[in-house]
Amino acid sequence: MRWIRLATWMIAGIGVGILARDSLAAPIGPDEARPNVLFLAIDDLNDWTGFLGGHPQASTPNLDRLASRGVIFERAYCAAPACNPSRAALLTGIRPSTSGVYLNPQPWRAAMPDAVTLPQHFMAAGYEVLGGGKIFHGPFNDPASWHEYFERPGDPKPEETPVNGIARTAHFDWGPVEVPDGAMGDHRVVDWAIEQLGEDREGPLFLAVGLYRPHLPWYVPKSYFDAFPIESIQRPEVPDDDLDDLPAAGIAMARPGGDHRKVLEHDQWDRAIQGYLASIAFADHQVGRLLDALDRSAMAENSIIVTWGDHGWHLGEKQHWRKFALWEEATRVPFLIAAPGVSTPGVGCSRTVSLLDVYPTLIDLCGLPGRPGLEGRNLDPLLRDPSRSWDHPALTTHGRGNHAVRSERWRYIRYADGSEELYDHDADPMEWHNLADAPEFRATKAELAASLPAREAPDAPAAPEE
Repeated sequence: MRWIRLATWMIAGIGVGILARDSLAAPIGPDEARPNVLFLAIDDLNDWTGFLGGHPQASTPNLDRLASRGVIFERAYCAAPACNPSRAALLTGIRPSTSGVYLNPQPWRAAMPDAVTLPQHFMAAGYEVLGGGKIFHGPFNDPASWHEYFERPGDPKPEETPVNGIARTAHFDWGPVEVPDGAMGDHRVVDWAIEQLGEDREGPLFLAVGLYRPHLPWYVPKSYFDAFPIESIQRPEVPDDDLDDLPAAGIAMARPGGDHRKVLEHDQWDRAIQGYLASIAFADHQVGRLLDALDRSAMAENSIIVTWGDHGWHLGEKQHWRKFALWEEATRVPFLIAAPGVSTPGVGCSRTVSLLDVYPTLIDLCGLPGRPGLEGRNLDPLLRDPSRSWDHPALTTHGRGNHAVRSERWRYIRYADGSEELYDHDADPMEWHNLADAPEFRATKAELAASLPAREAPDAPAAPEE
């Protein structure tokens, strides 16, 4: 089952009596104070948070505290379920099917040499633009996008790896490290960000902070593992026959004979969940430190906070692990916007939105000039009235020709070979029953297919192997 836990502070569906703007705002005048932006990215975080209720044992009090300040986009989806194409799409406003950047090994800047990134657009508008940690995919950071960038230090490792005993799976490993929090790379990134928040500045600041956890490997201090005793771990429900109604392309994406088989053979399912929950709790603690520093700073009253995950994550659902798939667990992301004077605090928005929407929304909220060619939508109307009508399905792409379209009710997947999946989330939130071959849903599939890209760019060249 998909766990659903509504926070007691959430007041769902309340609108605000302010006229929403559907077009980009006029630039803020020189005598008006532009808002600062805290741009917080959390790697590989799925819906296992308190405010999304994805797992009953998830402990995210600081993310929940942050969610109480703004609009919670409950149906937010990535442009691609992999770090590089997802982040490249968000930060350029250009979807994978337009750029050709579909997968992790494809350098995005070579494919889009003339793209003006979101940070660059803020630089051109007079912002001081600083970044630290993981914002772009690590190998493809973009020096032109930052006035200053703090590279995330590495993490300590357990004395013997792999801790889980699963050999030859790269960093697919989990276990505690006997070190203080301060030895971890994310802690040091937040230390740097806290220093930036404490400095006096004459102009507005765009501060991007990228946390690496809960990205693999799940090595965090032992106290975070101890908070989730192994005997109490709850697994997601995964039917044995869940893949029986999938086309061959879907089974190939699930790879049940890969990670899932190895996890079962080594009896590591509960320990993997423990490692993921521990890594989320560690990341949440860093969020709390950052939020406390913002509240102490001179920026506290005039800052927009945008919090996002780059894609979701499977922990055995569909007999699949990691991201790299087109189902709900891999494509749904945590996404929050707290914009003082605009967003309604602590309200959930159930409309489908995309991380591509971040770029046009932020430049509107900050009164920057619009940019041509952005493929997302300005979410200002939903920030002002989260319950308003919004008929815009979200599109996710994984590899050329493979797409998922998510509306509020349906998920439709079409693979490059033309095979399909269709799930009714009203009746089947875990996507256990593929309805694509049922004739009564032909019209539904056709309606959803209208959101598939009209053209598909060729694959961008991959980076040469070292």
